[in-house]
Amino acid sequence: MRKVIINADDFGLCAPVNRAIVESFRAGNLTSTTMMVAMPGTEGGAQLAAENPGLAIGLHFCLTEGRPLTKAASLVDAEGNFLERGALMKKLLLGRVEQAEVAAEFEAQYNRLVALGIRPTHTDSHQHTHMNPVVFGAMLPLLKREKLPVRLAIPVRPSLKLLLSRPPKFVKQGILYNASQRFRRQISTRTDDLLVSVHDLSTPPTSYTADTLRALVHEAPASVQVIELMVHPYIPGPELDQLYPTDLAQRQPFFEKCYAEHRILTGQPLFAADPTVTLTTYGQL
Repeated sequence: MRKVIINADDFGLCAPVNRAIVESFRAGNLTSTTMMVAMPGTEGGAQLAAENPGLAIGLHFCLTEGRPLTKAASLVDAEGNFLERGALMKKLLLGRVEQAEVAAEFEAQYNRLVALGIRPTHTDSHQHTHMNPVVFGAMLPLLKREKLPVRLAIPVRPSLKLLLSRPPKFVKQGILYNASQRFRRQISTRTDDLLVSVHDLSTPPTSYTADTLRALVHEAPASVQVIELMVHPYIPGPELDQLYPTDLAQRQPFFEKCYAEHRILTGQPLFAADPTVTLTTYGQL
Protein backbone atom coordinates (compact mmCIF):
# COMPACT_ATOMS: atom_id res chain seq x y z
CA MET A 1 0.00 0.00 0.00
CA ARG A 2 1.50 3.30 -1.08
CA LYS A 3 0.76 6.54 0.73
CA VAL A 4 0.29 9.32 -1.81
CA ILE A 5 0.16 13.04 -1.11
CA ILE A 6 -1.27 15.09 -3.98
CA ASN A 7 -0.04 18.61 -3.29
CA ALA A 8 -0.70 21.72 -5.36
CA ASP A 9 2.00 24.37 -5.25
CA ASP A 10 1.43 28.12 -5.70
CA PHE A 11 -1.78 28.66 -3.70
CA GLY A 12 -2.00 32.42 -3.19
CA LEU A 13 -0.25 33.31 -6.45
CA CYS A 14 -3.36 34.92 -7.97
CA ALA A 15 -7.13 34.41 -8.17
CA PRO A 16 -7.21 32.01 -11.18
CA VAL A 17 -4.62 29.74 -9.57
CA ASN A 18 -6.51 29.77 -6.27
CA ARG A 19 -9.70 28.83 -8.09
CA ALA A 20 -7.99 26.01 -9.99
CA ILE A 21 -6.60 24.53 -6.77
CA VAL A 22 -9.91 24.65 -4.92
CA GLU A 23 -11.76 23.12 -7.89
CA SER A 24 -9.20 20.27 -7.95
CA PHE A 25 -9.63 19.72 -4.21
CA ARG A 26 -13.41 19.64 -4.46
CA ALA A 27 -13.13 17.07 -7.26
CA GLY A 28 -11.31 14.78 -4.82
CA ASN A 29 -7.91 15.07 -6.44
CA LEU A 30 -5.90 17.10 -3.93
CA THR A 31 -4.98 16.31 -0.35
CA SER A 32 -3.02 19.48 0.31
CA THR A 33 -1.62 22.70 -1.08
CA THR A 34 1.20 25.06 -0.17
CA MET A 35 0.58 28.78 0.03
CA MET A 36 2.59 31.81 -1.03
CA VAL A 37 2.06 34.55 1.55
CA ALA A 38 3.18 37.72 -0.24
CA MET A 39 1.52 37.50 -3.64
CA PRO A 40 -1.65 39.10 -5.11
CA GLY A 41 -3.79 36.05 -4.34
CA THR A 42 -2.75 35.63 -0.72
CA GLU A 43 -5.78 37.22 0.93
CA GLY A 44 -8.18 35.47 -1.43
CA GLY A 45 -6.41 32.19 -0.75
CA ALA A 46 -6.87 32.65 2.99
CA GLN A 47 -10.61 33.15 2.47
CA LEU A 48 -10.85 30.01 0.34
CA ALA A 49 -8.89 28.10 2.97
CA ALA A 50 -11.52 29.04 5.57
CA GLU A 51 -14.26 27.85 3.22
CA ASN A 52 -12.54 24.51 2.57
CA PRO A 53 -11.35 23.27 5.97
CA GLY A 54 -10.59 19.77 4.69
CA LEU A 55 -7.75 21.07 2.52
CA ALA A 56 -4.41 20.73 4.32
CA ILE A 57 -2.31 23.85 3.77
CA GLY A 58 1.42 24.30 4.12
CA LEU A 59 3.88 27.10 3.45
CA HIS A 60 5.24 27.55 -0.07
CA PHE A 61 8.43 29.33 1.03
CA CYS A 62 9.29 31.82 -1.69
CA LEU A 63 12.64 33.46 -2.40
CA THR A 64 12.31 33.99 -6.16
CA GLU A 65 9.06 35.86 -6.77
CA GLY A 66 7.52 39.00 -5.34
CA ARG A 67 9.07 40.97 -2.50
CA PRO A 68 10.36 39.83 0.89
CA LEU A 69 8.58 40.43 4.18
CA THR A 70 11.90 41.31 5.81
CA LYS A 71 14.94 43.44 5.07
CA ALA A 72 16.86 40.95 2.97
CA ALA A 73 19.53 42.85 1.08
CA SER A 74 21.34 39.76 -0.21
CA LEU A 75 18.12 38.27 -1.62
CA VAL A 76 16.80 41.19 -3.70
CA ASP A 77 17.62 43.25 -6.77
CA ALA A 78 18.00 47.01 -6.97
CA GLU A 79 14.20 47.49 -6.93
CA GLY A 80 13.73 45.38 -3.82
CA ASN A 81 12.24 42.38 -5.63
CA PHE A 82 13.42 38.84 -5.03
CA LEU A 83 16.08 37.71 -7.48
CA GLU A 84 15.00 35.30 -10.19
CA ARG A 85 16.05 31.72 -9.53
CA GLY A 86 19.16 31.65 -11.70
CA ALA A 87 20.55 34.81 -10.10
CA LEU A 88 19.79 33.52 -6.60
CA MET A 89 21.49 30.18 -7.26
CA LYS A 90 24.55 31.98 -8.59
CA LYS A 91 24.78 34.16 -5.47
CA LEU A 92 24.36 31.10 -3.26
CA LEU A 93 27.13 29.31 -5.14
CA LEU A 94 29.44 32.31 -4.71
CA GLY A 95 28.66 32.60 -1.01
CA ARG A 96 27.02 36.01 -1.36
CA VAL A 97 23.73 35.20 0.34
CA GLU A 98 23.39 35.89 4.05
CA GLN A 99 22.01 32.74 5.63
CA ALA A 100 20.62 34.73 8.55
CA GLU A 101 18.50 36.73 6.08
CA VAL A 102 17.08 33.53 4.63
CA ALA A 103 16.25 32.29 8.13
CA ALA A 104 14.55 35.58 9.03
CA GLU A 105 12.50 35.52 5.83
CA PHE A 106 11.43 31.92 6.41
CA GLU A 107 10.33 32.81 9.93
CA ALA A 108 8.42 35.85 8.65
CA GLN A 109 6.60 33.91 5.94
CA TYR A 110 5.69 31.15 8.41
CA ASN A 111 4.35 33.73 10.87
CA ARG A 112 2.40 35.45 8.10
CA LEU A 113 0.62 32.20 7.25
CA VAL A 114 -0.25 31.67 10.92
CA ALA A 115 -1.53 35.27 11.12
CA LEU A 116 -3.85 34.51 8.20
CA GLY A 117 -5.50 31.88 10.39
CA ILE A 118 -3.73 28.89 8.85
CA ARG A 119 -1.65 26.48 10.89
CA PRO A 120 0.84 25.06 8.38
CA THR A 121 0.78 21.29 8.00
CA HIS A 122 4.14 21.23 6.22
CA THR A 123 6.44 23.31 4.03
CA ASP A 124 8.15 23.21 0.68
CA SER A 125 9.59 25.99 -1.49
CA HIS A 126 8.92 27.77 -4.73
CA GLN A 127 11.16 26.35 -7.47
CA HIS A 128 12.79 23.97 -4.95
CA THR A 129 15.15 26.62 -3.62
CA HIS A 130 15.25 24.84 -0.24
CA MET A 131 17.21 22.04 -1.87
CA ASN A 132 20.23 24.34 -1.70
CA PRO A 133 22.18 23.55 1.51
CA VAL A 134 22.45 27.20 2.56
CA VAL A 135 18.69 27.68 2.29
CA PHE A 136 17.89 24.36 3.94
CA GLY A 137 20.31 25.10 6.75
CA ALA A 138 18.55 28.43 7.34
CA MET A 139 15.21 26.64 7.59
CA LEU A 140 16.37 23.96 10.02
CA PRO A 141 15.86 25.82 13.32
CA LEU A 142 12.19 26.49 12.61
CA LEU A 143 11.63 23.00 11.17
CA LYS A 144 12.96 21.50 14.39
CA ARG A 145 11.25 23.94 16.74
CA GLU A 146 7.82 23.57 15.14
CA LYS A 147 8.32 19.91 14.20
CA LEU A 148 7.22 20.96 10.73
CA PRO A 149 7.11 18.27 8.03
CA VAL A 150 8.96 19.21 4.86
CA ARG A 151 8.68 18.12 1.25
CA LEU A 152 12.03 17.16 -0.24
CA ALA A 153 12.54 17.10 -4.00
CA ILE A 154 13.65 13.46 -3.99
CA PRO A 155 14.07 11.93 -7.46
CA VAL A 156 14.49 8.28 -8.31
CA ARG A 157 18.11 7.33 -7.71
CA PRO A 158 19.87 8.10 -11.03
CA SER A 159 20.91 5.09 -13.05
CA LEU A 160 23.66 4.29 -15.51
CA LYS A 161 21.01 4.14 -18.24
CA LEU A 162 20.08 7.76 -17.48
CA LEU A 163 23.74 8.78 -17.58
CA LEU A 164 24.12 7.32 -21.07
CA SER A 165 20.85 8.70 -22.44
CA ARG A 166 20.48 12.09 -20.71
CA PRO A 167 23.72 13.18 -19.00
CA PRO A 168 22.43 16.65 -17.86
CA LYS A 169 19.40 15.06 -16.18
CA PHE A 170 21.66 12.45 -14.57
CA VAL A 171 23.73 15.22 -13.00
CA LYS A 172 20.66 17.16 -11.82
CA GLN A 173 19.03 14.08 -10.32
CA GLY A 174 22.29 13.05 -8.70
CA ILE A 175 22.62 16.41 -6.97
CA LEU A 176 19.00 16.36 -5.76
CA TYR A 177 19.19 12.73 -4.64
CA ASN A 178 22.37 13.22 -2.62
CA ALA A 179 21.16 16.49 -1.10
CA SER A 180 17.84 14.97 -0.08
CA GLN A 181 19.51 12.02 1.63
CA ARG A 182 21.77 14.42 3.54
CA PHE A 183 18.87 16.67 4.52
CA ARG A 184 16.80 13.71 5.75
CA ARG A 185 19.52 12.90 8.25
CA GLN A 186 19.29 16.43 9.66
CA ILE A 187 15.59 16.41 10.49
CA SER A 188 13.30 14.27 12.61
CA THR A 189 10.04 15.49 11.07
CA ARG A 190 8.04 13.67 8.41
CA THR A 191 8.89 13.92 4.74
CA ASP A 192 8.27 12.14 1.45
CA ASP A 193 10.29 9.28 -0.03
CA LEU A 194 9.87 10.41 -3.64
CA LEU A 195 8.60 13.45 -5.54
CA VAL A 196 6.99 12.98 -8.94
CA SER A 197 5.51 15.50 -11.37
CA VAL A 198 4.48 15.93 -14.99
CA HIS A 199 6.97 18.79 -15.10
CA ASP A 200 9.72 16.18 -15.36
CA LEU A 201 8.15 14.70 -18.48
CA SER A 202 9.27 15.57 -21.99
CA THR A 203 5.95 14.62 -23.62
CA PRO A 204 3.57 17.41 -24.74
CA PRO A 205 0.85 18.42 -22.28
CA THR A 206 -1.83 17.88 -24.92
CA SER A 207 -1.18 14.15 -24.47
CA TYR A 208 -1.68 14.15 -20.69
CA THR A 209 -4.54 12.14 -19.24
CA ALA A 210 -5.45 10.85 -15.81
CA ASP A 211 -3.37 7.78 -16.66
CA THR A 212 -0.34 10.05 -17.03
CA LEU A 213 -0.59 11.11 -13.40
CA ARG A 214 -1.41 7.61 -12.18
CA ALA A 215 1.64 6.22 -14.00
CA LEU A 216 3.94 8.64 -12.19
CA VAL A 217 2.88 6.96 -8.95
CA HIS A 218 2.70 3.37 -10.12
CA GLU A 219 6.06 3.43 -11.91
CA ALA A 220 7.91 4.41 -8.73
CA PRO A 221 10.29 1.81 -7.25
CA ALA A 222 8.55 -0.80 -5.11
CA SER A 223 10.59 0.22 -2.06
CA VAL A 224 9.08 3.72 -2.03
CA GLN A 225 6.33 4.11 0.58
CA VAL A 226 5.43 7.82 0.61
CA ILE A 227 5.10 9.64 -2.71
CA GLU A 228 4.22 13.25 -3.28
CA LEU A 229 2.54 13.88 -6.61
CA MET A 230 3.36 17.56 -7.04
CA VAL A 231 0.85 19.41 -9.21
CA HIS A 232 0.30 22.98 -10.39
CA PRO A 233 -3.32 23.36 -11.53
CA TYR A 234 -3.73 26.75 -13.23
CA ILE A 235 -6.60 28.48 -15.03
CA PRO A 236 -5.69 31.01 -17.76
CA GLY A 237 -6.51 34.59 -16.92
CA PRO A 238 -5.23 38.17 -17.15
CA GLU A 239 -4.36 38.17 -13.44
CA LEU A 240 -1.82 35.41 -14.12
CA ASP A 241 -0.42 36.96 -17.30
CA GLN A 242 0.04 40.35 -15.62
CA LEU A 243 2.44 38.85 -13.09
CA TYR A 244 4.98 38.18 -15.85
CA PRO A 245 5.01 41.16 -18.25
CA THR A 246 8.59 40.61 -19.43
CA ASP A 247 8.84 36.83 -19.76
CA LEU A 248 5.32 35.58 -20.40
CA ALA A 249 6.32 33.79 -23.62
CA GLN A 250 9.12 31.92 -21.83
CA ARG A 251 6.71 30.74 -19.14
CA GLN A 252 4.05 29.58 -21.57
CA PRO A 253 5.29 25.96 -21.86
CA PHE A 254 5.12 25.67 -18.07
CA PHE A 255 1.64 27.20 -18.04
CA GLU A 256 0.41 24.74 -20.68
CA LYS A 257 1.37 21.86 -18.40
CA CYS A 258 -0.43 23.56 -15.52
CA TYR A 259 -3.60 24.04 -17.58
CA ALA A 260 -3.49 20.35 -18.53
CA GLU A 261 -3.13 19.40 -14.86
CA HIS A 262 -6.22 21.45 -13.99
CA ARG A 263 -8.18 19.71 -16.74
CA ILE A 264 -7.25 16.29 -15.35
CA LEU A 265 -7.59 17.14 -11.66
CA THR A 266 -11.13 18.46 -12.05
CA GLY A 267 -12.23 15.18 -13.62
CA GLN A 268 -12.87 11.87 -11.90
CA PRO A 269 -10.88 11.04 -8.73
CA LEU A 270 -7.54 9.58 -9.78
CA PHE A 271 -7.21 6.83 -7.20
CA ALA A 272 -10.79 6.24 -6.00
CA ALA A 273 -10.87 2.63 -7.18
CA ASP A 274 -7.19 1.84 -6.55
CA PRO A 275 -6.66 -0.51 -3.59
CA THR A 276 -2.88 -0.03 -3.73
CA VAL A 277 -3.03 3.71 -2.91
CA THR A 278 -4.01 5.57 0.23
CA LEU A 279 -4.30 9.33 -0.15
CA THR A 280 -2.88 11.23 2.79
CA THR A 281 -1.24 14.46 3.96
CA TYR A 282 2.05 15.24 5.67
CA GLY A 283 0.14 15.82 8.89
CA GLN A 284 -1.28 12.30 8.74
CA LEU A 285 1.99 10.46 8.11
